[in-house]
Amino acid sequence: MANELTRRALLGTVAATAMTGAMTSSGASRKSARKSLNFSDPIDNVTAYLKLRAATETRDVFMWFTGTLDLVVPGDPVRPIIAVESLILRRTERLAPLQWNVTDWEAALYRPLDSDRYLEPGERIRNPVTGRDVEPFHYREGPVRFRFSDREPRIVGSRDILPDTGRPFSYPWRIVNGDLWMTKSSYIRAPNWLTPAEFPEESSGPQIVVATHSSLRGALAEVEDPAVDAVRSDFAYTATSGWLPWMKMGSAPGFVSWAESGRKLLALDEAPTAQLAALRRHHAEWFARPEPWPEFTNMYLQYKARRR
Repeated sequence: MANELTRRALLGTVAATAMTGAMTSSGASRKSARKSLNFSDPIDNVTAYLKLRAATETRDVFMWFTGTLDLVVPGDPVRPIIAVESLILRRTERLAPLQWNVTDWEAALYRPLDSDRYLEPGERIRNPVTGRDVEPFHYREGPVRFRFSDREPRIVGSRDILPDTGRPFSYPWRIVNGDLWMTKSSYIRAPNWLTPAEFPEESSGPQIVVATHSSLRGALAEVEDPAVDAVRSDFAYTATSGWLPWMKMGSAPGFVSWAESGRKLLALDEAPTAQLAALRRHHAEWFARPEPWPEFTNMYLQYKARRR
């Protein structure tokens, strides 16, 4: 869904912060005193989260991940349908000592289940549930901007699907063998961009419903190092959602099961070479700077535009 997270940031300062980031990010050679974090304190809690998910200073990082999508129909075996590989430009803009915007621009590529290659435009695959040939398309999402502070995060600049609780920032943390782990679940319900009346085959219903479970892990020593603003991290993500538009399953009972995992990259050249080459072919606009594209888009809006 809306790939949440902060928008804009830095513009001309990106290059400068990238240089300083090399000195203060994960892997910095200079030693600095660790500062133990109190995770019951909202300030320490959000600081740890931003270091693992994005950064605490103005800069860009990248999230690489890959996984598979399965089709789940009640009473039937689970059927894998496609593999996906994505790269997110995640931009942190520090607005004040305790306020950040974090924006995501995501570019996603589909792969056949039995191959490392990426699908070609117009290529069709077999939907294992319906037996029909369907046409997945590489898609983009974002920008989605989160506003982080010592309160629970908000989405700004596009429709906000998060409940406005006003509560302090408090994510669950665990320390295991020197690593810091955060695991959380969320549930999203939002109006569907594709209405069943207009898109009977492509719309899974009047609302988009998504349930997610995600984990984030990084070295505790780096999270507690005041000189490190962005920690290398791993993450895993599972979710259930309604059918995607290109699956052409309409209101049929069942759901999509997502299983993905990946890691945070501190520089773009750390991404797989083949993926970068494919992104330049299929999502050239993702490489534009100071920002890839200004207006929010996602798979649903792109599908609607393709139908016009």
